Amino acid sequence: MPNQTWARLASWLTVAACTATASERLHVVIPAGPGGGLDGTAREVGRVLVELDLVEQVSFENVSGGGGGRAMAYFLDNADRFETPLLVNSTPLLVRSLQGLFPYSFRDLTPVAGVIADYGVLAVRAGDPRTTWQTVVAELARNPRAFAVGGGSARGSLDHIVLAMALRLVQVDPRAVRYLPYDGGGKAMLALLGGEVDLLSTGLGETMAFIEAGQVRVLAVTAPERVGAIADAPTFKELGYPLVFANWRGLFGPPGMPAEILAGHLERLASMQASPAWQATLERRGWDSLNAEGPSFVAYLDAQERQLKEVMIDIGFVGTDEE
Repeated sequence: MPNQTWARLASWLTVAACTATASERLHVVIPAGPGGGLDGTAREVGRVLVELDLVEQVSFENVSGGGGGRAMAYFLDNADRFETPLLVNSTPLLVRSLQGLFPYSFRDLTPVAGVIADYGVLAVRAGDPRTTWQTVVAELARNPRAFAVGGGSARGSLDHIVLAMALRLVQVDPRAVRYLPYDGGGKAMLALLGGEVDLLSTGLGETMAFIEAGQVRVLAVTAPERVGAIADAPTFKELGYPLVFANWRGLFGPPGMPAEILAGHLERLASMQASPAWQATLERRGWDSLNAEGPSFVAYLDAQERQLKEVMIDIGFVGTDEE
């Protein structure tokens, strides 16, 4: 662990001696039902924190509905009911805020840390004759409606946006390509395997089990460098396209979180992320560690919000500021 992390940890332990109860019991609100990426992230973080004796107990509460808006409202209204409440969230928080689907943004919370990065992948069935992204591009350039692309989220949501980012870079109009939305990554994967769609835009974490089973082939990944779990799959950067994008998942506190509580969260998470137990979790899940904390997490969110807004305006899912 870096020396500065040890120094921060020592500082936090001094504070923790006076706030032991608050620092040892966490309550995490999850804006989705059990079994999805947000739920998995929250529970894996909680499991490792308890396993490492960094907290005494972590409780979880799934609050689904309203595209995350119900959980956000619940969290803001009820944060004072819990000793140390946290909200787990992800990139769709920015998407839905930009679309005006609910009246909240990350600025209504205290950003604590980005914990993981789940990169986007474009994948085909293992036996598909399209063995490279360039093959797909050539076919879509000739006829943008040559085949359908599936995704586990609605039009204008994350899987569609990642697809649009990739298509813009090869001068294919995303609006001309047939995108079929499914209710979640699992149903989208079944559509790919069943031949309803020929290309799937999804997250690497949701694809890992099917990659390991030899059922799908990843043509390109939005990571900055090759990912160990899919070492044979090139990045878009390798293919000559400046596309790096992650569906982050991170933790937020209520507005006005005391500095000492925030410091405690940062120290626990730094210790967790440096542990072999967490590294094993990342490898098993196909995730990457984001390591964005406090102010750096805020800067990361600001930058991704600008990136998303540009693409969403271009494909017609967000109006310009002048409209």
